[in-house]
Formats: sequence, C-alpha cells, structure tokens
Amino acid sequence: MRPAWLRVDGLRTRLVLVFIAIVLIIAGGTAGAVSLMARSWIYSNAQDVATAQFRDELQSLDGMPVDGLTPANLSQVFPSDLTLITDGEVVRQGSVDPATIPPSFDSGLDSSKLIRFERLDSERILLGMSVNVTDTTAEDGYDNQTLVKAVTVRPLVGVQDKFDDLLRVVGLTLAAGVLVSGLLGFWIASTLVRPLKRLDAAAARAADGDLSVRLPENGVAELAQVTTTFNNMVARNEAVIKGLEESEEQSRRFVADVSHELRTPLAALVPVSEILREEIPNLPPDAGAAARIVSSEIGKLTRLVEDLIEMSRHDSQQARLVLDDVDLVELTERTLESRGWTETVELDAPESISSRVDSRRIDIVVANLVGNALRHGSPPVRVELSAEPDYAVIAVVDHGPGILPQDRQAIFRRFYKVDTARGRSEGSGLGLSLAVENIHLHGGTIGVDQVDGSTVFTVRLPTADHEQ
Repeated sequence: MRPAWLRVDGLRTRLVLVFIAIVLIIAGGTAGAVSLMARSWIYSNAQDVATAQFRDELQSLDGMPVDGLTPANLSQVFPSDLTLITDGEVVRQGSVDPATIPPSFDSGLDSSKLIRFERLDSERILLGMSVNVTDTTAEDGYDNQTLVKAVTVRPLVGVQDKFDDLLRVVGLTLAAGVLVSGLLGFWIASTLVRPLKRLDAAAARAADGDLSVRLPENGVAELAQVTTTFNNMVARNEAVIKGLEESEEQSRRFVADVSHELRTPLAALVPVSEILREEIPNLPPDAGAAARIVSSEIGKLTRLVEDLIEMSRHDSQQARLVLDDVDLVELTERTLESRGWTETVELDAPESISSRVDSRRIDIVVANLVGNALRHGSPPVRVELSAEPDYAVIAVVDHGPGILPQDRQAIFRRFYKVDTARGRSEGSGLGLSLAVENIHLHGGTIGVDQVDGSTVFTVRLPTADHEQ
C-alpha cells in the first residue's frame, strides 16, 4: 500500500503538485522569455564583434598603394579569405562565391567605407565593405584610386556555447525552483496535514468510546478553531453519555429495587393462587373464571419479577455459573417433560452429549426458545441436538411466518417484540435477552436464521470448561 504522502488524492500531495505547477508556469514562462531575449542579444553581440573586427581590418587599408590590381598584388594587401571585386569583375575569389552574393547586398557596397552584413544562419554572417586603393601603375601617370569590394563569410564565435550555457543555467535554476517549491509545499501541507491526522486519530478514539480525548488548541487559526469545536463536541457528548449512563444505572437500580419489593408480596400470593386453582372445580362458574384469571396473572407477574431480578444480576455482574458435567440430551428431555411439551415438541438427538454447563440456566434457555416457538410459530416444533468439535449445538425449529431480516438482531434486545412478524406477544420481552446473557456466560453464541421456510434458533455451547 502506498504511503499517505504518495497518494494523489491526498492533501499533502495535491499542495506539493500545485506549488510545483505554479513554479513551472511562472518560472518556466519567465525563463522562456528571458532565453529568447538573451538569444537575440547573444546573436546581436556576436554580430557586432564580427562586424567591428571586419571593419578594423579594412579601414586600415583605405588608400593603400598597390602596384597593379592583380590577384597577387591584392593578396599581399587584403586577407586571403576575402572575395575581391573591382568594376564588377571578380579579381579574387575567397570564402564567398560571387554568384551567391545577393544583388541588394552587392549594390550597397558602392560607397567607400560602408560596411554591410547579413546573417546567413545561426553560426555564420556575410560581411562586405568597400575601400579605395591607389593603383600606382595607372597609365595616365597619376595616382588612380580604385574602389575594391571585399566580401567574406565569418563565423559567429561562441554563440552556441553561450546559448548552451544560458540554457544550462536556466534549467538548473528552474530545477532548483521546482525543488524549493516542492519542499515549501510539503512543509506547508505538513502544517495542515499533521493537525488533521491528530484530529482523525482523536475522532477514532472518541468513536471507540474514549470521550476523555482532547486536542491542544494551537497552530493555524482555522485549524485551531476546528480543534476547539471538536473538543467542545466531545465534551458535550461525554456529558450526555455520562448523564445517560447515570440515568440507566438509576433505572436498573429502580427495577432491581421494585423487583425485590414485589417478591415479598408475591411469595404470599403464589400459595393463594395454588389454593384457588385447586378450588376452581368447587366454585360457581363466575367465581371459577375469576379464580382462573387471578391465578394466571399471579403466575405471569411472578415470572416477570423473576426475569427482572435475573436481569439485574446480569447488569450488576453478579450472575455466576454453577458448572457441572451434564448430559444435554437428558437435560432437554427433562425440560420438555416438566413443562408438558413432550407430546407437542419433537426431539431429534443422539443418545447423549456431554458438556460442562449450568443446568438451571440451560434449562431456562431451552424452555424460553421452545415456549416462543410454540406461542409464536407453527407446528411442527422440533428440538435438534448435535455435537461439533469443541461445541454442542441446540437448535429449535418451528414453521411459523418467520422473522424479518431487520428484526433478527433486535429480538435479542430487552422488551423488544415483533408484533407484525410473530403475532402479539403476551410475554415481557425479556426472555430472549436473558437467553443471550446466559449463553454468553457459558462462552457460547445464539442466533436466528430462516432455513427452507423454517425459523431456526441455534445455540452453540463450548463442551470444555468456560472460566468466569
């Protein structure tokens, strides 16, 4: 995986690229303009040097006496690379073919001491100048001055070397500018990214439940303001969560206190309800119906209070396992028999499955799952027991309308009832949540699935000891 600073979508990389792009656009454009201007200046300077040197060579020859305008005599006076023309005739051909001399260039040499130049390419320049020489062999006996046109091609010395040096300097300067801008962008980006990373790490800690996290409110003003807002948000959330925890703790204490307070009068009502139930056949119809209702409601209230007391034990972490080596098949048979379900519930199990569990709590779990299947599902209801490596599996299957996917986790919460999926519940909504607590005490798991039109609650219990 790429480091964060190499990711193209990262803030640091984008800032560095922006700084480099700015330098390339501004410095590159400036360097290009300067290079063009410098190139023109370099050529102009080299041209001036060549022209001045050529002028100095010929000015000293103006009026020079020559014993006849012959190639040999003129060669003694003029440098050998010059093409010499007098009266339209080529006296000597030097570095320039007379046929290649432009007419306009040649006509401009008709005046003495007038220098002409024309750049042929990036490395050569055509130069021309006319001087008067004195022919001492003139027939009239008098000194006769003759106009001699001297034309040559001279190199523009050092132009390419200077231009290469200029490009080298411009390139190095541009590279240094890119490097400096990249480092500057990296530094500026780091001043922004580091606080953002600290903020992200702090937000992750807060999301994991550590609401004591705080960040120093310093650095760039805008980021410091964001940090202040974050600290205030976490502080408010911490206060709200602490208030909710205190409220939840008060609710738990209230439920526990009320449950224990109700337990005493219920202890007196339970024997009364049993006596009423026994006397129902001897009572008038109206009185018998009322006795049946009272006895049933006392039973429901007793189960609710016992569930609340058991839940308060789990909340206060006072629930403890009483482990023993148990045959789960035999335990399940006793659970079904004690509640009168042997005729309505099928049992599919091997001869025995040994596990070390708290038999009272597993009895409660199985009874709760089977009772829910009988109340809310449809027959046939079946309990399947099987053994896996290191686990014992208890599955309760019914063929009711099923449980919607969005409710399959929620049904294990306290007081949650799926009225639309399983019919109106007569229970307290604590049964499955208590089953979850009891299974977790054993180190096991519980879940629900829909398999081939059947609702399946599956309990997995480790067969080895589970230390508390």
